[in-house]
Amino acid sequence: MRELKVLFVGSFAGTSGHRADALRRCGYAVTHISPYVDLPRRWSLWLYRTGGIGLDWLVTRSLKRQIPDGRFDLAVVDSGDVIGPRALSYIRSVARLSCNYNADNPYHDPPPERLRWTLHRRAAKMHDLVVAVKRDKLDEQMRALGIRNPMLIWQCADEIEHTPYAFQEGEKDEWACDVIFAGAWMPGRDAFMAELVEAGLDIRIYGNRWDRSPNFERIKSAVQFKFLKDRDYAKAISAAKVALVMLNDRNFDLHTTRSAEIPAIGTAMCAPRTSHHLAMYDEGEEVLLFDNAQECVAQCRRLLADDAFRIRMAQKARERSVRNRTYNEFLMQDIVERALEIGGRR
Repeated sequence: MRELKVLFVGSFAGTSGHRADALRRCGYAVTHISPYVDLPRRWSLWLYRTGGIGLDWLVTRSLKRQIPDGRFDLAVVDSGDVIGPRALSYIRSVARLSCNYNADNPYHDPPPERLRWTLHRRAAKMHDLVVAVKRDKLDEQMRALGIRNPMLIWQCADEIEHTPYAFQEGEKDEWACDVIFAGAWMPGRDAFMAELVEAGLDIRIYGNRWDRSPNFERIKSAVQFKFLKDRDYAKAISAAKVALVMLNDRNFDLHTTRSAEIPAIGTAMCAPRTSHHLAMYDEGEEVLLFDNAQECVAQCRRLLADDAFRIRMAQKARERSVRNRTYNEFLMQDIVERALEIGGRR
């Protein structure tokens, strides 16, 4: 059988790169290009403030330079924030089918980040398949934009990046803590974290912008001025006894990537009590959940007080994550199969 040729259009870094690599591990011939490499400095500021006026033309020119001659069976556009109708038309001219994967929430009206998703919202209906993270009423919101084939999925961990870290002798001491939260500052998170710090939890906070918090003085003892990239993320999560999930309310999140990554790495998880977390895991057996900061403190203390309980819970959650299929190879295989099914109906 001929090898399926996939054009992957997305960042080389972060989870976009993980998904491209997962496609390769699934056995597909992947050509990975980035729509960002030829954009001017501060393009992201321009996108957020103007909706990306002129970027569609620049990206199209870049795609024509980067994409090799020949035809592809499928194009996968990851994020798509700078892919407007012009750029997508060119992508579709070299690929039989196109699909988009977006882990944010550009389909709400208005979208939480408003102008950032202007180009994507104009182009999304041109795709054969549009993949988005499960959220309430999302299917109808996507169809209101003219999207014909929405596919709603759980956030996923990566089989390679999100595994328990094997520490060398003495290496764990630098990272060890009772509780960890890895994520950027945003309004509301700081006051929540301040309650945890003031309750006496040994907590480390990693991520961007925490120094902007109006509550910074209350949390600065916990803030680590270090961005976790590559395997440092798994290293930090592995070294903690408990890892927290926090939601982005502006995105209407009911679960996040952390909801899949933490169990995959093998650390006990404490997360907000939502319909999604209750569907993904058994409360009290695989994860502990909370409704507020006070309950979060109590749940963390419960996990910290009983090593055997905590270790058993982390193991059960990891086993459940495999049964849930919340991993990139499962995700990308499902996307390819769904796109080909749609293509076969045309």
